[in-house]
Amino acid sequence: MTTRQRVFGLGLLWLAGVFLVALISRSILPGVTGSRPWSYDMVRRVTPLARWDSGWYINLAEAGYGEPPTRVGQETNHAFFPLYPGLVRLIVRATAIETSLAGNLISAAALLAALLLFAEWTRRHFGESRVVPAVLVLLLFPTSFFFAAVYTEALLLALSLAAVEAFERRRPVLGAIAGFFAGLTRISGLVLAPYLALVAHRTRRGAGGSRARALGDAALAAASPLAGFGLFCLYFWRRFSDPLLFLKAQHNWSGQSKSILDGPSLIWQGVVEDFQQGRIFGDAHARTLEGVYLLFFLVLAAVLLRQRRSAEALYVALTVAIVFTSGTFESAGRYVLPAFPAFAALAGLEKRRGLFMSLLALSALAQAAYVWAFVHWYWVG
Repeated sequence: MTTRQRVFGLGLLWLAGVFLVALISRSILPGVTGSRPWSYDMVRRVTPLARWDSGWYINLAEAGYGEPPTRVGQETNHAFFPLYPGLVRLIVRATAIETSLAGNLISAAALLAALLLFAEWTRRHFGESRVVPAVLVLLLFPTSFFFAAVYTEALLLALSLAAVEAFERRRPVLGAIAGFFAGLTRISGLVLAPYLALVAHRTRRGAGGSRARALGDAALAAASPLAGFGLFCLYFWRRFSDPLLFLKAQHNWSGQSKSILDGPSLIWQGVVEDFQQGRIFGDAHARTLEGVYLLFFLVLAAVLLRQRRSAEALYVALTVAIVFTSGTFESAGRYVLPAFPAFAALAGLEKRRGLFMSLLALSALAQAAYVWAFVHWYWVG
């Protein structure tokens, strides 16, 4: 069996396991549920891996963007980027299957593609022996179940890896296309711009290309996700007269007027409140505890930097940094998931096999607990 076949098989096995855990979770303590914001009919028809923000993607796929918010605190679907729900709509129209199931299928397909790309990237940068451990770390990370849910994590990961792989193989047109679509997937796709620029420049110079050619590739690489993001902003400007309406919509959910510049101070206030009110371990949301993921990934960025992988270290650090503009640590555990170089670096622990396998087992148990909490409407990251 080849490494690619093993990786693909691990992906299929993991997807089957996550869906099985999600199905079983519905009958484990069925009377214990968190705050459920959806209607009864909506909850009945969706899959168990469609919760919380999944509802906005389902709404976008079925109805498109609605009227913009008129007051602070009004929640609307403008906070979400169009590519993922657009693909869901295409699948639904082509097959007539239920919308959330279409989202799960897209996420699953994107994850399998991402795993193959990640395996190849890891082999080239860390060697063949690191591939399977890195894939296991990626799949069994506690919050990785979002790769199977009706969320954008898997699609963004696949497009990010496709862009990086294409530029590293000196296929700039394919890389630019993948980068463009990443810019249409989620705002965190923007952190690809400097990473792709460094990758394209490094690759061209390493192949003996001129400085001018390398700078041209770098400019194309950086522009690709920015172009996708710019097209989204242009659409909002033409339709709603506000190119940054998605930011306004995101900030509306906090119930207060704020900007991205207020993010770090709001996070600090939230951390202080959580400590003062004793909600670190007692509250199901545990928003401050989510910040541990950010610290962990900053450590992995430092590891990559020490290994002289500065482009990868920058990408991981920027993925972490963009969370601080949101004003909350909630969801930090899934926002770090597209930072794939960190997982390859973490897989270096496989040299200490006993410790590595123990950590994988603990992480898998934590992931199963997260799936149960997600299915029962507890926010977990």
